[in-house]
Amino acid sequence: MDYLEQNMSVMKKVRPGLYKKLEEIFDNNIYSYDNIEETDTRDGNKALIIKKDKNKYRLNSLYKPLKEAEKWADQYEFHNIGISVIMFGMGNGLFVNEMLKRLQMDAKVYLYEPDISVFLYVLNHIDISDILKDNRIYLVINNINEKELDIILKNDTDWIAMHTQIICNHPVYDKAYFDEFEGFYRIIYSANKMAKVNMDTEKYLSGTLVDNVIKNLKYIKESNYISEFTAKIPTEIPVIIVSAGPSLDKNIDELKRAEGKAFILATDTSVKYLLAHDIKFDAMMTIDAKKGAWHLKDERCHNIPLFCVLEAKNIMMERHKGRKIWIRGSVYMYELYSKFNRVFPGYSSGGSVATSAFAACVSMNFKNIILIGQDLAYDGESTHAGGLVRNKPGDETERELVESIDGQKIWSRYDWLIYLEWFERTIRENKSLNVIDATEGGALIHGTKVMKLSEAIDEYCKEDFSFSRLLEEMPYTFSDDEYIEVKSKMLHLSKEFTSIKQKSKEGIEVAEKLLKIVNNEKNNAVGEAKNLKKIDKINKFLARQDAYNILDVYIMTSVAKDIQTVNNLSEDEDENMKKTLEISTVIYKALIKAVDKLAPVLEESLGQL
Repeated sequence: MDYLEQNMSVMKKVRPGLYKKLEEIFDNNIYSYDNIEETDTRDGNKALIIKKDKNKYRLNSLYKPLKEAEKWADQYEFHNIGISVIMFGMGNGLFVNEMLKRLQMDAKVYLYEPDISVFLYVLNHIDISDILKDNRIYLVINNINEKELDIILKNDTDWIAMHTQIICNHPVYDKAYFDEFEGFYRIIYSANKMAKVNMDTEKYLSGTLVDNVIKNLKYIKESNYISEFTAKIPTEIPVIIVSAGPSLDKNIDELKRAEGKAFILATDTSVKYLLAHDIKFDAMMTIDAKKGAWHLKDERCHNIPLFCVLEAKNIMMERHKGRKIWIRGSVYMYELYSKFNRVFPGYSSGGSVATSAFAACVSMNFKNIILIGQDLAYDGESTHAGGLVRNKPGDETERELVESIDGQKIWSRYDWLIYLEWFERTIRENKSLNVIDATEGGALIHGTKVMKLSEAIDEYCKEDFSFSRLLEEMPYTFSDDEYIEVKSKMLHLSKEFTSIKQKSKEGIEVAEKLLKIVNNEKNNAVGEAKNLKKIDKINKFLARQDAYNILDVYIMTSVAKDIQTVNNLSEDEDENMKKTLEISTVIYKALIKAVDKLAPVLEESLGQL
């Protein structure tokens, strides 16, 4: 068996998605190795040489590439719990292999190869089956699945993970692929920045988020979810996403010409402006757990379809009487729906209601997306339509000049800059999208076509369309028979809360026994193994409970700092054991406290199913 056959055979078993894309590349001969050379080294190995921009870059030592790789790996500290390695460049795999030898089994490795030709060459000439088989590795190859790096890092990076990251690169790659290396770092920076923002938000909202999830369970019965709308709306129909930026005042009345000719989706903050101008819109969007309820207070909007999340503010959900459509779910909701073969699409929300609306429209396969009121910048001191000024603490010091749609400079602020970057990245990654910025003011969103709204309506809003008719013909996600099972699983949460509390109490007792054994100088290997087995059994039981996916969100911010202070492992096995038990005890106590706090809310909610 040659190297390619051997590597592809492994890939087919463990990375079938990547295998299919590679198979297509090989079948169609759309690759070249002209930029790669290989030379022998003095210790009998091979060194790769990359030819790029009239330069040659040798990726390995000509003398002892294995020793070179060992020395490279020695510079990093691999003793933390839950390490995340984010590495730029795979080369011939020597450096990656040395790193993998030192990593714990709970580590995650995000390996990005910027040159597809290098990866294909290595598949053909080197046995990298051990790397391909290693389930700690998330493998991303440029021009194959490069879009996934940003998505997976944003999904996986949280406040704790930021403190156990090892960001590194294969030697020479940062010089040979300078532009790609800069892009790689921008993705990491963006993911970490988003994790910091999310953590700050969760600290503020965690209790409210979970409270809303529990109270909103009753709305699952007569609802739909985003995947049901994929490709249901004709591709010639544009979507107009209405946000409440200062420029909305300029062109809001133009929307009347788009009624019945586009899918008009209003963010919650823009609803009152649309109603004030008697503009009919097809649906609205809300995602925030604590947003002011006055945004959807007007009774005229209470029957308009609502795109939302289970974490959305319960008062808003209570007032709303129309069809609810879930754009994503909490972890609990994902798991619940997947048990009935309902799968939410991959989702990157961007952090705002407007970016969430955009992501939902991408999921529904809209090709023409028109943005209005999406300023992402100040108009003088105004932050919203109607001349409103809604600033956040620190806004004065965290302002930044950005390019405006007319080529001038305009002031933006830190949260808008995050959304601006998200829009630009998402547009780049979805090349088939035609995004029209008809805001008529504000920051320039690179990748959009800047037009006046009147021109955009003339060009794109030509066909008749009725979203209400589409909804009338669409049944709820779960049939009556299916909902009986769904309800049964939700009702079971009550028993799971009780079980989680009981098991957490047991976990604390076992952890205390283990600590006594570890602190005792006399060796008691049998007692240690017995109690470790009990701890492992308790932890596995907790992880299997659907309710844990609800409680985990509630406790995470309260335990994050405690976990972070004890997550450094050392060479001393007893000390490592103590730290691990300390983490477990912190989590057990937090779970007990969470159950005590949330159980009454859950019982009331389940009584309304």
